[in-house]
Amino acid sequence: MSLRGKYSLWIMAFLLALALFFVIPVASKSSLFDFAEEWLTEYEQAIENAQDDDDDDDADSTDAVALMQVRIDDEISEYAGIALHELTTITFFPEFKAYAEVVDLRPMLNLRSRYQQTASAVRVANVALQSAKQELSRLNLLAKSTGSIASKKVVYAQAAQNEARAKLAGLQIELQAINDEAVQSWGETITGWLLKNDSTEWQRLLKNKDSLLLVTLAADNSLPSETSFIRVSRDGQRDHARKSYYVSSALTTDKLFQGETYFFKTATGKLRTGMRLDAWIAEGDEPLQGVFIPEQAIVWHQGQAWVYIEIDENLYQRKPVKNSLVTAGGVFMQQELVVGDALVIDGAQMLLSEEFKWQIADEDDD
Repeated sequence: MSLRGKYSLWIMAFLLALALFFVIPVASKSSLFDFAEEWLTEYEQAIENAQDDDDDDDADSTDAVALMQVRIDDEISEYAGIALHELTTITFFPEFKAYAEVVDLRPMLNLRSRYQQTASAVRVANVALQSAKQELSRLNLLAKSTGSIASKKVVYAQAAQNEARAKLAGLQIELQAINDEAVQSWGETITGWLLKNDSTEWQRLLKNKDSLLLVTLAADNSLPSETSFIRVSRDGQRDHARKSYYVSSALTTDKLFQGETYFFKTATGKLRTGMRLDAWIAEGDEPLQGVFIPEQAIVWHQGQAWVYIEIDENLYQRKPVKNSLVTAGGVFMQQELVVGDALVIDGAQMLLSEEFKWQIADEDDD
């Protein structure tokens, strides 16, 4: 760069500095330091506003938690009847629900009767065939040895044997048809009980010591392969359910549910033909670890289930019951509540009333 160019550059820089220190402050009636101080003030205010926003978020979160707390006065706690239970770890096998019906044995009785009658006819036909064979053999022997037997008698005996053989074959086909019908209706296992003369299982069903159940699953459920028993109840109460043992798969399904069907058997007790039962089926053999919440500990508010936990003396925190699994007498949970929490099992409804009573009082004070 030439010497003249360098002088021009320095002149421009000098003029710009004059504008910053004299022209702009004169136009705005402020000094450059005033501008700097104003900019710094605005920057600090922006930082404070951002911190206030964060504080507001924390305060909102704290307020939300505080809104679900209730403190009970000593006077109220004396008659509130609050009972606590320390939560402990339990092992839980997840289940899904199905439906069962006590099977009517009369169609089975009809099949058994037809089978036995046909089997008896087969035995008679077999005796008749053996007799016809013996008569034909006797006549053939006489005809050869003495020649005193007319050939037409031998022909008649041969016809009688053929007739006996044909009748026996027909009865055997009928007997097999009844067996096939039973298999299609009840499966191999129950057919074996039904058609055997000395079946202990059939005798227990016949004498109402056991009842046969047809269990129907929902369309989106399948019976785990390792299932050997399920639990059933006629009053819909899981804690009243008793065991029912696997027999076999069924070959027909319910027209309404369109799900898998299976036969189970259970002790009859108070069951009656045609009764509909609730069934609970374990989803697998891998247990879950969590806590059990009794039904009496749960309160409902705005369509949501809640429980109360004691977090300090006479101070209780309301917590949601979410992602829970229904079990006998309550629910199973793996979240929200932890082992060692002091769960309110009696008096939760009173705590809910007290909580909202105090909230209303606080709003009135505002």
